[in-house]
Amino acid sequence: MLKNRVFYGLLLLVAAVLYLFTNTYYTLTLLVLCVVVPLLSLVLLLFSHKGLELSLELPGTADKDQVGFTYQFANSSVFPVARLLFQVHLENQMTGSVKTRKISATVGGRKTVTAHLSFKGSNVGILVVSTKKIRVYDAFGLFAFQKSSLPDQAVTVYPRLQDVSVHMARSVETSGDGSRYSPHRPGQDVSEIFALREYAPGDEVRRIHWKLSTKIDRTMVREFSRPLNYSIFLLMELTKGPEAVVDAVVEAYLSLSHGLLASGINHSLAWYDAGEDLFHTKELDSFEDFHMAAAQVLSSYASEKTGIALDYYAASAYRNRRSILLYVTSEPELDKIAEIEVSQTMRTVLIYEKEEQRQAAEQAIEVVAMSAEQAAEGMPEVMI
Repeated sequence: MLKNRVFYGLLLLVAAVLYLFTNTYYTLTLLVLCVVVPLLSLVLLLFSHKGLELSLELPGTADKDQVGFTYQFANSSVFPVARLLFQVHLENQMTGSVKTRKISATVGGRKTVTAHLSFKGSNVGILVVSTKKIRVYDAFGLFAFQKSSLPDQAVTVYPRLQDVSVHMARSVETSGDGSRYSPHRPGQDVSEIFALREYAPGDEVRRIHWKLSTKIDRTMVREFSRPLNYSIFLLMELTKGPEAVVDAVVEAYLSLSHGLLASGINHSLAWYDAGEDLFHTKELDSFEDFHMAAAQVLSSYASEKTGIALDYYAASAYRNRRSILLYVTSEPELDKIAEIEVSQTMRTVLIYEKEEQRQAAEQAIEVVAMSAEQAAEGMPEVMI
């Protein structure tokens, strides 16, 4: 706008000089037009900007390659909006990265214009869309009125789930005696009772609690407990770094979890959320569990520090020498990993940016290494 005003000032100065030196009807007419026309444009702008309403339609979720949203500009005034200009800020909650785009549009009198925007380069996580610096300009770009920013909206961007093949050296047991039990759902471990309830048609006879049923003169059955000592523990280190690397880590992590469930392998899922300062653990028995856990993973914040999730795991009751630990990271702390490998089966999935990271990891630990570009093309086989 400053450039237009400077140009207009020079034009007005030239018209005034011409009139002073020539003092003719034509130069006077030119000078009057230079003054009146912009003022008329300002009057039209006063009406048109008041009649303009903006709205944003954003889906709650979107696939990684199909992130898009729609702006609608409705002009209730009879005068057209010569130029509408605003900024769109896209902030990824997980990584903190911000991208900005400028959007320009023209809206006719009593017209509604729809603009569909697509952002295929978005990374996984919560994408916060902010619409700011909304300005309406006159036809000559000399005057502008600012409108209020739109409320922020968010969309959860889901990753591409890769096909993963996990080969186990020994069979996986997900039931049986355990030291930890689910407080929320029953299972098949007969050594612990989850709850007692009245008999219902179809209940197994072996579940009937005969002694209690005799006492209260009602047939009562036992629901057994669900052990949580799953043989597979899938752990992710969510650390800030290059967007492509963080994106690949989350995608590999969720792809592994989905692949394990597809192979009928129940497992525990764990990660550290720097936003809440919490170490999350989820026991997955079904794809419904997976989708609920995935939504929570995608709403997490990456940490500035490395190795926090592994520290939480090492200090928790979830560490078990009989279980298998699958660890997904981009910044491996090799000494810590080597120490855990001594006491239990562990495999590290490394998403690296520099070749030196891969070489150092392969010399020190049991690792499946791939670059962010390779991870985007497909996951390799994981041998445990």
